Amino acid sequence: MATSAISSLGIGSNGVLSQSVIDQLKAAETSSIITPIDNKITQNTTKTKDLTALTTLVATLKADTSTLSSELTYLNNTVTSSSSNVSVTASSGVPAQDFSLNVTQLAKQDIYQSNSYANTTSTFTGGPDTININIGGNNYGIPVTSTTTLADLQSQIYGATNGKVTASLLNVGGTTPYKLTLKSTDTGTSNAITVTSTGGGTAVTDLGLNAVGNHIQTAADAQFTYNNINITRPTNTVSDLIVGVNININSTGASNISIKQDTSSISNAVSSFVKDYNSLMDSLNSSTSYDSSTKTAGIFQGTSEVRDLKSAINNQLLSIDSKGRSLSDYGVSLNSAGLLQLDQTTLDSKLSTNPADVQDFFRGSTTTTGTTTTTTNGYFTNYNSLLSSYIDSSTGVLTQLNTQFTTQATSLADEKQKATASLDAKYATLTSKFISYDSMISNFNSSFQSLSMQIQSLTSNNSTKG
Repeated sequence: MATSAISSLGIGSNGVLSQSVIDQLKAAETSSIITPIDNKITQNTTKTKDLTALTTLVATLKADTSTLSSELTYLNNTVTSSSSNVSVTASSGVPAQDFSLNVTQLAKQDIYQSNSYANTTSTFTGGPDTININIGGNNYGIPVTSTTTLADLQSQIYGATNGKVTASLLNVGGTTPYKLTLKSTDTGTSNAITVTSTGGGTAVTDLGLNAVGNHIQTAADAQFTYNNINITRPTNTVSDLIVGVNININSTGASNISIKQDTSSISNAVSSFVKDYNSLMDSLNSSTSYDSSTKTAGIFQGTSEVRDLKSAINNQLLSIDSKGRSLSDYGVSLNSAGLLQLDQTTLDSKLSTNPADVQDFFRGSTTTTGTTTTTTNGYFTNYNSLLSSYIDSSTGVLTQLNTQFTTQATSLADEKQKATASLDAKYATLTSKFISYDSMISNFNSSFQSLSMQIQSLTSNNSTKG
């Protein structure tokens, strides 16, 4: 279609068949056909966005119920000690217990020192010999000569004893400051060191390692009592006395140890549950509401999936187990606004006086009678399953609703595209017809004007002749 024809449209019909008329007609049809689709697209976009926010709130609440239904939450513990003589840690699941420890001796390494020498390069014996080091029932021989220095011997000892003995050169001060020290790598009487010469020389005597005064620390086992029972261990780290409990001995003295269940994680999870439930309920109340005075409805008013979610979590909230217990017995109840409130004192009392009952109600229990095992779900175990049914990645009710919105968005986009194309084609055809009609009217007008002029001319001539 020629642009010049469109730009001159309406001239022949004196503006009756103009582009403005076509635009007005098209705008009216767009308003009646396209605008409703746009409104549906906008509403669908809003629903999708709000559903995502709602699903996030459900997932947040589910994280709380998951924590409160997890066994790990109830296995945490705290350890306190009456002194710093020992440091005690307990793995998750260690039963609550109290015990006493009284350390009378720490485990020690065996330590020898040599005589004093002027330099680390000083030699220490007059002839060949073999220094024999016995530790842990094994003998390790180190050959030396009159040219062997303290530094030479120090560097050989660790490798020669397979790392069981370490040697150091210490500068203790004075005119002959250097001493060689031998130390068992590990503590305990089983790691006592014996040093002898087995090569026929006097190297050990020359070094002074056989002198009583140079045996500066004797290997010893840790000795302590556990609930007044005598205990001996080769190290100051004891991990095999109580299953799951590690004891580090720091010094001698008595200590009273208490291992108790750490209920802070339970209390924190309940607090989070109350807060997150209220956030979810606020969202559900707002999105499913209807104001009869203003005739305005929430975005999900009439959406059965969301309405059912609200009903389901409320029903679960008020549930009572087979023992007649409800959430209100543990300090969580509904206020006048229909939201949860937590009585921390009641919850703390339950956790302090009967933590086993709290776990049984919150998480459930498993009992075995003979060959029959019975599992009873707890309050939050059931709540967690309920929430999973709504946000499961494949079968969740809200997940499927989101899929519906996505499918609807695609369908509406296609519908709008087809409707727009249909209108464009319709008014392109109408424009062509207007151009044709406008041209015909223009020709009729021209012919009529020519005829009118001829009539006027004839009339004028006749009048003159008369």
